[in-house]
Amino acid sequence: MSFDIYLAPLLLSLTRVILGVVLLMLARVIKGLLSNYRIDQELTANDNPAFGLTIAGYYLASVAVYIGAVQAHAVPLDQGTAGAVSALALDLAFATGGILALAASRWLMDRALVAKACISDQIVQRRNVAAGAVEAAVYLASGLVLFGALREPGGSLLTIAILFVLSQIVLVLFGRMYQRLAGYDVAGEIQGGNLAAGIAFALTLIALALLMVKATSGEFIDWTSNLTYFAFDSLVGFVLLIV
Repeated sequence: MSFDIYLAPLLLSLTRVILGVVLLMLARVIKGLLSNYRIDQELTANDNPAFGLTIAGYYLASVAVYIGAVQAHAVPLDQGTAGAVSALALDLAFATGGILALAASRWLMDRALVAKACISDQIVQRRNVAAGAVEAAVYLASGLVLFGALREPGGSLLTIAILFVLSQIVLVLFGRMYQRLAGYDVAGEIQGGNLAAGIAFALTLIALALLMVKATSGEFIDWTSNLTYFAFDSLVGFVLLIV
């Protein structure tokens, strides 16, 4: 066996780590471009703990998306450098698309998830750590669903997009139902800075996303089968977490 057989996997692993770092830098740039505030200012001059919490959730979600993109397909080492570079570029492209999807998720959840409150305004203007926990959970939940959809065997851009959109609908519906059945004013407690209420809501969203990952990461058979699995897992998670 040649030395290249042993060296190639090591170089591939190193390259993927470097690409992961590049992706995190790109994620920071994208968040800065799509936000009406400065990341550095919130983290340093404003010493905003709520923003620190949400940015941590954002970076963790970005890593989950990248891992899902990497696991989507194998790098064809037998096709030489050109084949490997092409596959790695595809990984980066899918992961970048996932990060843009995270931004879209935050925009939607800001307006639809918590009644009577814009989560981002609570974080930046009021330094509300409870709201920061919820937004961090939104990022993580969306990142987990994308992780599953990206690595789904037999999937495509269309399946990824549809499963992501459906997951956002489920998260909004579940979040609204949770607020109705919790037995207290969840939105009011979060707006008031109740960290316990924020963490409880946040972890419940993440738990639902973990259940949806099972449905999004399985092999794509056909639309009827996969959407049935998704609906079943989402509904069961919905009921179990509410009860």
